[in-house]
Amino acid sequence: MGKFIFTVQGEGRGHLTQAISLTQLAREAGHEVVGYAVGSFQGRKIPAFFAEFIGDTPLIQYESPSINYGKGKSVQLGKTAFQAFRRIRTYWKSACQLQDFIKELQPDGIVNFYESITGMYFLKTGSKIPCMSIGHQYLLLNRHFESIPEKKFDQFLLNLNTKITAIGSQKLVGLSFRPMAPDEEKNISVVPPLLRREIKALQAEKGERWLVYLTHFRLADEIMAWAKKNPEVQLDCFWENPARREVYEYTDNLTFHPIDAEKYMQKMRSCKGLISTAGFESVAEAMYLGKPVMMVPVPNHIEQMINAYDGELSGAGVAAQTFDLDIFKNHLPTHPGNGELFQSWCGQSQYLMANHLSNLINTQTISADYLETNFAY
Repeated sequence: MGKFIFTVQGEGRGHLTQAISLTQLAREAGHEVVGYAVGSFQGRKIPAFFAEFIGDTPLIQYESPSINYGKGKSVQLGKTAFQAFRRIRTYWKSACQLQDFIKELQPDGIVNFYESITGMYFLKTGSKIPCMSIGHQYLLLNRHFESIPEKKFDQFLLNLNTKITAIGSQKLVGLSFRPMAPDEEKNISVVPPLLRREIKALQAEKGERWLVYLTHFRLADEIMAWAKKNPEVQLDCFWENPARREVYEYTDNLTFHPIDAEKYMQKMRSCKGLISTAGFESVAEAMYLGKPVMMVPVPNHIEQMINAYDGELSGAGVAAQTFDLDIFKNHLPTHPGNGELFQSWCGQSQYLMANHLSNLINTQTISADYLETNFAY
C-alpha cells in the first residue's frame, strides 16, 4: 500500500470535503495520507471541520490563486486574471513551500484536488512523483461531456486553468453526477461524486423547512426580499458573513447560520429541498439524500453555470439565474425523486477510487470484471 500527500484548493468547502472523503476511502483500502497542503487566498483560515478531521497529520497552508468578486456579487474575470499575474512571485514561493513539504514527507504519490500550486510545483521541479488530479472540472475536458452553448471564451479560460492545475499529472479523474464514458485519448476517467461517510450515514427525512447554502454572503439580498413576501415558507440559510458571526434571525421565517458542517448536515437531512449557488459538492450531497435542488450560479461564474446545466440534466432539480424562489416552489411538486439511482452510482466510488490510487503507484488493483459483476449501474 502507499503513502500519499493531498494538495487541496481551499476556496469554498467542496474540494476540502472531497479530500476528506478520499482520505476515508484510502484508509479503508490500506493506504496512508501522510500530509495535506491547502492553498487559499491571503491566509484565509482553514475551516474547522477540515482541521478537526485531519487532526495531527502534517499540514501546510500557502497562498494560491482565488476568484475575485470585487465589491459586488459577480465574478470579476478580468480582476481575477490580473490578480493571478500580479501575485505570480507569491505563488512561486508557495510552490517552493510545497516542494519542501513533499521532500520532507517523501510520498509515493500525490493527489491534487484542483490546486494550482501543484501544477506550478511540477513545472518548477520536473518531479517524477506519480500524481493524480481529481475534481468535477476535469470532467469538462472529457469529449463526452455536454456543456452550455454560450460563453465560449469563459469556458476556454476555465479549461486553461484546469489544464494548469493538472501539469505533471499522469491521471485525470472527473467527478460526475451520472455515469459517462471515459475519454481515453486524454486519459480522463469518470467516477461518482466523493461524498463523506457522514453524509452517506444520514437517514433522510422529508421536512418542511427549505435549506439555502451561499458561497458568497452578498447573494443573500434576494433571499431576504423573497422571505419577506412569503412568510409561510421557513428558510435556514448558511453563509460566511464577516459581519454576522452568530446565528442571525432576519425575520420569523428566515434564519442565517454561520458555516457549520455538522449543523448543515442535520439541516440537509430534514429539509424539504436545497437552494444553492451551484457548487458541485452541495448539489451532489442533496441528490444523495433525495432532496430537490434549485441551482443558482454566482453571476459570471462559468463553472457554476455549467454545474447548474449539468445538474438539471442529471435530475438534481432546476437551474435558475436569480434567487426567485417562486421557481423552486413551482418545481417541488414535479421533482422526479431519483435518489436511489444516484445512490447506486455513488456506491461505486469506493472501489473505483481504490483502483485509481493503487494504479497510480503500481500496486495490486481490483479487477474490472469484479467491478462489472458486483457493482453494475
